[in-house]
Amino acid sequence: MSNCCVIVTIKNRLDHFLQTFPFMVSQYGIPYELVLVNFHSNDDFEEKLKFECEFRKDTFSPYLQKIKQVKLLEDLKFNPRKARNLGAAYCNDKEAILLFSDADVFLGMTYTSFWCDKVKRGKTFAVTRRQESWAAIPCRVEPEINYGNFVVHGQDYYKVNGFDERYGYYGGDDDDIYHRLKLLGLKEINPYDRIDSRQYSILHDDELRLAQMEEAIRIDSNEELKRIYNNTNYFVKDNQFINLDYAKDIAIEEIVYEKK
Repeated sequence: MSNCCVIVTIKNRLDHFLQTFPFMVSQYGIPYELVLVNFHSNDDFEEKLKFECEFRKDTFSPYLQKIKQVKLLEDLKFNPRKARNLGAAYCNDKEAILLFSDADVFLGMTYTSFWCDKVKRGKTFAVTRRQESWAAIPCRVEPEINYGNFVVHGQDYYKVNGFDERYGYYGGDDDDIYHRLKLLGLKEINPYDRIDSRQYSILHDDELRLAQMEEAIRIDSNEELKRIYNNTNYFVKDNQFINLDYAKDIAIEEIVYEKK
């Protein structure tokens, strides 16, 4: 099994992060590194992160190899597509399995090992949702199960050039990359139920989400899905944040913890 790179994006969500961080560092069963993409938070995130690492390091999983902060230098409005691509750019092991999560998600202790085992390069990727069918549009497994958590082999992620950075509104970013991975020929694997999902999120309203967004709107899901499903090209052009040379100009990398 390949190593795993857990990528979590953060922009002014310190309260949520402090609740979920202990679960990020207690994953069991597969070697992994944690990449925290700090999209220029203004809520003392850096200071609190270092405190939490020092305070909790004796409780870290033996499988946790490294904690890395990737900090955006300019205070931009949040774009989850760009943030996730930035995290992937700084994942040094290009053969690693990439696991994307959010700052408000509690990960079960075996989340990484369970779902990474389902992911095969060129064959499968895993998403904690109910995927579309002829009779229904895609939806959450349950209200508290995060729709945007997904796991994919790094090589497959780079083949489709990551998330589509052209859009800055809320919604559709995950459906778009899932669709393009299927166009690449991969099969989507989903959980049977909330227990199988092995994660759940802090429930909150859209006001908190939209306050930080590059475009402070939630896109109409039906219109967005129509746009996505009309696309027949798995590769998205003109992305910048996924390019490491570009990423090094706009962000800095800091190792916050490394296993001895």
